[in-house]
Amino acid sequence: MTGNVNAGRVTGSMFKTFSSIRMAVLVGIGGGVPRAQPSDDPTENVHLGDVVVGWPGDGGPACIYYDSGRWHTDGKFEVLGTINRPDQVLLNALGKLVSDHEMDRSTFDVHRKRLFQSKHNRKFTFPGLQRGQLFNASYQHAGIPKNKCANCDSSQLVQRPERTEEEATSFIFHRGRIATGNAVVKGGERRDQIRDQCNGALCIEMEAAGVDAGRSCLVIRGISDYADSHKGDVWRSYAAGNAAVFARELLSKIPPSSVRNLAIEGTSTFRNDAKPWLLIIDNVDDLQLLTDGRLTSHLPLSRKGSILFTTRNRQVTAHLQPRKGVFDLAQLSNDESRQLLHQGLQTCQIGNEKSTNKLLEYLVCLPLAIRQASAYMQLNVYMTIAKYLEICKASSQNIIAIFSKNFGEQDRYEKTANAIATTWLISFEHIARDAPLAASYLRNIAYFAEKDIPISLLPDGRENWDKVEAVSVLKGYAFILDRGTVDRFDIHRLVHVAMRNWIQTQGDQGEQVTEVMCQVSEMFPWPTYENREVWTSYLPHAQTVLEFRGHCMEKEILGLLQHNVAEVYDLLGQYEEAEQMYRETLALREKVLGPENPSTFASINNLALVLKNQGKYEEAEQMHRKTLELSKKVLGPENPETFNSMNNLASVLDNQGKYEEAEQMHRKKLAFKEKVLGPENPSTLASMNNLALVLDNQGKYEEAEDIYRRIQELNVSGNSSTRWNARLELQQYTSWTKARREQQVLGGM
Repeated sequence: MTGNVNAGRVTGSMFKTFSSIRMAVLVGIGGGVPRAQPSDDPTENVHLGDVVVGWPGDGGPACIYYDSGRWHTDGKFEVLGTINRPDQVLLNALGKLVSDHEMDRSTFDVHRKRLFQSKHNRKFTFPGLQRGQLFNASYQHAGIPKNKCANCDSSQLVQRPERTEEEATSFIFHRGRIATGNAVVKGGERRDQIRDQCNGALCIEMEAAGVDAGRSCLVIRGISDYADSHKGDVWRSYAAGNAAVFARELLSKIPPSSVRNLAIEGTSTFRNDAKPWLLIIDNVDDLQLLTDGRLTSHLPLSRKGSILFTTRNRQVTAHLQPRKGVFDLAQLSNDESRQLLHQGLQTCQIGNEKSTNKLLEYLVCLPLAIRQASAYMQLNVYMTIAKYLEICKASSQNIIAIFSKNFGEQDRYEKTANAIATTWLISFEHIARDAPLAASYLRNIAYFAEKDIPISLLPDGRENWDKVEAVSVLKGYAFILDRGTVDRFDIHRLVHVAMRNWIQTQGDQGEQVTEVMCQVSEMFPWPTYENREVWTSYLPHAQTVLEFRGHCMEKEILGLLQHNVAEVYDLLGQYEEAEQMYRETLALREKVLGPENPSTFASINNLALVLKNQGKYEEAEQMHRKTLELSKKVLGPENPETFNSMNNLASVLDNQGKYEEAEQMHRKKLAFKEKVLGPENPSTLASMNNLALVLDNQGKYEEAEDIYRRIQELNVSGNSSTRWNARLELQQYTSWTKARREQQVLGGM
């Protein structure tokens, strides 16, 4: 579990429950801190994938709370909080480990080989020297977080002795001081400041700050990033694996004691009992418990007994391969859900049937959510079902607050967290460890709409089957739900809210929103009638992620998605929404790309078209004139886009009765197309048609009729349907102008 609060909850409960615990080892990942003065020996400098063990051996503290202290009048910060020194048994083991390693008697390679032989071996592969770049502390990451520094300036790299390929892949650890605090550090300058105030700390992390300062604890951290803006997930698994390898090697240096294993003795005795027995193993959601043998090796096997497993993870059932089959618990019926909700409530709290049905619909008849709602109302006798539903719907923070509360039940295990938010978080951490792609998908889905999510919106994995496997994992935990088709699914409403809140509390919302924005923008097409099935399925999810556009760090990508969604609104006749979205996009592009960028032209032009559709001709005319002038300046007076701008301006002038200026523009555009495309090109014929229309509006019937005749003559090479339309149009226009002339003659008599 990440964060000092979660670490404090886990260790505090653990130390309280198991009061005889003598020593503790905290193993995980952390941010590497470069030395103030790099060593000439590259193995002495902290690199990604190295391990830092919290014991500097200089008489000072092993772990320091860098944000706990006091400021002096001279501006200096005095650090006060430290973690108690590790247990002497661990320090003795560490001394032996170092000695064995120097004498080339360590077995790090043996432990690493076990990692590579596991089914998750790809996770622990060395990412490569080229991905271990260290930039100057003041240089900020360029581009989106997931582009892995592809756009970063290589001249900003720190100059220090490079490691060879052999050194990079060998096991390297450092003994030094570790800084711990309450916040994620993502700035090089802040990182170096912490190093200096913590007497040369080599690592920064968060979890140790949650451990009771009076407890003996040895902190071991694999370096997964440099605690700067360039940090990513590439090194996480490799660094975590190395930290585990170091911990295993360290513990192997502690002499074993003869402790009787009461659990094994108990199961063996129970197995030999003559009576039939049933063993229930509840909540087996962690697949690793089965794959590493920690659980299965101690299970009693006998014809006299049976073992019943309960799990939310379908991968567990596949691994166990039970002889008696798998029993799926169906969703609670409405009557069962109602009975569970009303249990223990007073009549005045229940209210009418309508409130109950609405709350059950909101909770999707999920038993744990219903039980938690009922328990909460039992403790608050003035809380009615209607009021509870109102609180839940008021904000996502209310939902999280309510569903993070544990509730007492006699039929649950003592000291077991039963809050629904907690159980989901534990399940998610299992997924993040065992199926990183599935965890990544769940983070993305948190910013989609809840219903009808196309699987095509999720990025592909390395292999063709990776996406299918990852989605299957999420379905196995019931985080996402089938819709009856293989290519679409829903996400559980409460999971949706809980996941989004978790991302926000981790401080990752900006990066996550940016990643989802990039993915949706890449998939969302420029909307046309022909591809309407695609953009209609993506639209609700684009709208949802755009609700968080203030957090997007890639503004150009944001502008592209807004531009396309605005065009959808225009196609659907939702002109006010289209106008608002185009105005916002235009302001963004003018700021990010500049007023003379072609993408900015497009936003101005499309905004003008929407204004025209609403009858706002004067403002539309101003916009089109602005686009035309910019096109002439940037693209040139004879660029096709310049003449398109001229055509749009002429059209809005025609709408306002400014026929003479509109005629001039149509003539210029027609002359250009005849010169570049030829007189018989369909686009040229369309320009002739537009000129004929504006001539007709001025009463220049004969010239307009001549143009229509010319269109028919030039369109001989077109297909039969096009020729017939031109002929029909000419006949209709001829008869219509004849009638108008006769009417004018009669009117003059």
